[in-house]
Amino acid sequence: MADVVSKYLVFSIADERYGIPIAKVREVIRHEKITPVHEASAFLKGVINLRGKIIPVLDMRAKLGMPEREYTDRTVFVIVEVAGIKELFSFGMAVDAVHEVLAIGGEQIESLPDVGFRLKGAYLLGIAKDERGMLMLLDIDRVLQTEEIVDLQGITA
Repeated sequence: MADVVSKYLVFSIADERYGIPIAKVREVIRHEKITPVHEASAFLKGVINLRGKIIPVLDMRAKLGMPEREYTDRTVFVIVEVAGIKELFSFGMAVDAVHEVLAIGGEQIESLPDVGFRLKGAYLLGIAKDERGMLMLLDIDRVLQTEEIVDLQGITA
């Protein structure tokens, strides 16, 4: 397993670097105006219309317990697809910046330490090390399998 190489889209939130499997990424777009959704979770900013399809947008800062900030010209939406109960489900993740696609070997990934990752640890596959430092690998399916996200499927129907 150590010689298995996978590709990850690398993005940043605050000063932290994250990666998600490139196979889950549909596209990366510039941020655009979000239509708010009433009575939504704090991290659900609303929805966008992406070529005729309604896409819920999550603010990953809020989802990971970080202070929110105003979107800038570097803010992007990473549109991802995950398998729902009956079909593929798309949503956008608002992140501070997207950097690159990295090939990461299994030997570069370490499991999480037992302490210090209370909130984020629930969403992490592990931590990869490269020449630029640490890269937290998100389990995007786990991010989406919270009770708050399950309710989002009704928004896009």
